[in-house]
Amino acid sequence: MVIAPEQIPTGTVALPPNRRQRRWRGWRLVLAVGGVAALVLVVTFGYGAVRYATRSHPGAKSVNSAVNAYHHTDDPSSGSSYAMPTAGVYSLRGYGTEQISFPPNTQKDSAVMPATVTHLAGGCWKLHIDYNTSHAEEFVFCPSSAGLLQPTNVNIQHWDYGSFHVANVSTVTCPSGTIVLPATPAAGQTLTWSCPETNTSVAGEGRSSTSATIVGVQQIRVGSTGVLAAHEHQATTVTGSQTGTVSEDWWFDVATGLPVQIDRQILVHTASPIGAITYTESGSWQLVSTAPHT
Repeated sequence: MVIAPEQIPTGTVALPPNRRQRRWRGWRLVLAVGGVAALVLVVTFGYGAVRYATRSHPGAKSVNSAVNAYHHTDDPSSGSSYAMPTAGVYSLRGYGTEQISFPPNTQKDSAVMPATVTHLAGGCWKLHIDYNTSHAEEFVFCPSSAGLLQPTNVNIQHWDYGSFHVANVSTVTCPSGTIVLPATPAAGQTLTWSCPETNTSVAGEGRSSTSATIVGVQQIRVGSTGVLAAHEHQATTVTGSQTGTVSEDWWFDVATGLPVQIDRQILVHTASPIGAITYTESGSWQLVSTAPHT
């Protein structure tokens, strides 16, 4: 088709058909690339949202699996001249919830939890508690003439966000000689200790400062057995790379130092570019029997 000069509007220039076609193809290419990019973004976001919504939640760590794992570890004689709990896997009954504010996620403790006691070289022993398959905590205790020492406490957690996972290990290492339970506990006794803390997910070092008070000594029913236990309230302030508070009540078997019950409330804030991220944890557990599985 040929356009007559009088058909061309004033101020416009008629492009040859081949140039008009090339320009349309150029815009069509830009629109196509933009559409593909938008589609990829939507699909990626949608995939991540679906993976997050359908992410797995940790289940219970069975006592039998803990017993099998215990059978594959060495249990060296500690050589301690002080009473110690019998090595093996104990059963705990309780409940608990752990929550992160962002990205939002929640874990729940098992109704029955295994707690493994292992004797260590040098007169110490380790208590390993599996709250669920993704959350465990370890305490190392060393009995002495002055009382029960606690050199280390390690908290291990794994979080599933669907398209990615986060592993977090928090380690508290106390100075030598840190006593967490007096040799002869009595109501009104107080103890204090302050320990540096590191966290694999947080830059820098923190500090946990604890003030503990013996509430009293009382008989606790564990299964069919009565256990004389020291009830101790521990109030901890977290400073440094993280800030927060920890409130715990412990009941220790005065004969062996083995915790027979713990109630805990934890609130910790971590600074981030998007604001403070808050971690909360609450729970309670009690020993089912004084006789472990071996």
